[in-house]
Amino acid sequence: MSDTSKKEFKRSFSGYVEICENMPTGMITVRGDLNSRKLKSAFSKVVGATLPKERKVTLAENSIAWMSPDELLIICGYDNVSDLMKKLQKELDDQHHMLVNVSDARAVFEVSGAAMVEIIAKLAPVNVKTLEIGEIRRTHFSQVAAAFWLTSEQRMKLICFSSVADYMFDLLKTSAVVNSKVGEF
Repeated sequence: MSDTSKKEFKRSFSGYVEICENMPTGMITVRGDLNSRKLKSAFSKVVGATLPKERKVTLAENSIAWMSPDELLIICGYDNVSDLMKKLQKELDDQHHMLVNVSDARAVFEVSGAAMVEIIAKLAPVNVKTLEIGEIRRTHFSQVAAAFWLTSEQRMKLICFSSVADYMFDLLKTSAVVNSKVGEF
């Protein structure tokens, strides 16, 4: 696994919104029957959060994102991944499921500021006016597959493959240059 340091962000940019790439973040992809009582119980017990509704994120210390009808993404501390996986594996032992540590395969960005939704509107085919806090979308930002959700009225988190993190950072940064503000859209 990657070597983590004490810094909060790998890199950041300040334009008319703030863009930060987080240090490595723990992420576990979970596949299985999301309607299973055993799976719901295991998540409550081990992860400490309830399963999210469709296209939602349970915002907690260990957040859980709905990714598809049979897939969830646990977002946790980088150093907690192995422990969470062992405990979930034990709880789900007789249940059909799949757990995969995708922490090093993903990059996490935070975009914050009053005009944050404009950045989304510039780059992704999403109706930003209908987005709710905690609602997740899987889409493309320009040519890059990504998932994002609003954590507040002026802040979002975005996940993409780590192999395109440089491209995503530059894309977000270019969209946030002070003189590139569109205004009302």
